[in-house]
Amino acid sequence: MWCKKDVSGLGNDSLAGVARVIVFLALNTVLAACAAKPDTNPVVDTPAPAADTLVVNSSHGSFELEPTVVAYEAESFNDPLEGFNRSVFAFNDVMFRHILIPASRGYQTVVPSPVRTGVSNFFSNIREPLNAVNHILQGSGSGLGSSVSRFLINSTVGILGLFDPADHWFDIEENKATLNQTLASYDTGYGAFLVLPLLGQTDTRNGFSTVVEGILHPINIISGSPDAFYIQSFGSFHEFTPQAESYETLQKQSDDPYVFFRNLYLQGVLRDQQFSEQALSSESFPLNPHSTGHASQAPSAEKTTYDTKAEQ
Repeated sequence: MWCKKDVSGLGNDSLAGVARVIVFLALNTVLAACAAKPDTNPVVDTPAPAADTLVVNSSHGSFELEPTVVAYEAESFNDPLEGFNRSVFAFNDVMFRHILIPASRGYQTVVPSPVRTGVSNFFSNIREPLNAVNHILQGSGSGLGSSVSRFLINSTVGILGLFDPADHWFDIEENKATLNQTLASYDTGYGAFLVLPLLGQTDTRNGFSTVVEGILHPINIISGSPDAFYIQSFGSFHEFTPQAESYETLQKQSDDPYVFFRNLYLQGVLRDQQFSEQALSSESFPLNPHSTGHASQAPSAEKTTYDTKAEQ
């Protein structure tokens, strides 16, 4: 994630500033969670005519979900910070189009694909301890086991995580878990839509998760300030590069890019929330789709189409 900063070497004033940011995001998340839930009933909820039934497997068995085409009313989107968000979005848009996207093109041209894969593997491996902690908080024993196993195997046999023998040799796939997903598993609402400098579209719950995980990231333990900040910033840039072209394409096709990207983001949040509720109502055992990453348990794009058109 972009701009996560190590605070180990900062003064009291900087620490106080970070504390104020965390308190602000935490209060917004808690207050939004205590408020009444917005109406997230989809405008369209019809079976996808050409899609197969989605089969969800778990340690308790399996069940079927019928793929649907869904869209949500614009009134379902909680955006009380629109004035602030639009200002930050405008700043991000300039930075993306004039600096980050050109830099991303150069990075992908100069750096060979196998090297970029190794970089992705390294950053995925170094956050496995965070995954493990969140799996504990989510009560996922299998997730904890996979994260610990992956970290031990890839940090040794995989040469500091540059390679992924845990997946290729032992079929232990990455099972990413974040604080955002942990809070969601405890029915904490997403709060309000939020745009952060360079980080882009998020919400107060996810923003809080970003700040906390940035402070607790293992990079901060193995490297001091300011090196940890530079490493995390590079990791966020590396993660952004595959998305650079799609951002530019969507931005050009939107009459109001802010509204489009806001609705696109919140449609995903509400869709995941609805999917979770459908799964829980169809079976008597708990299923937490957030435990493996944002939208990772949702029906795939090949089987289900979601209406992400902005409500103008």
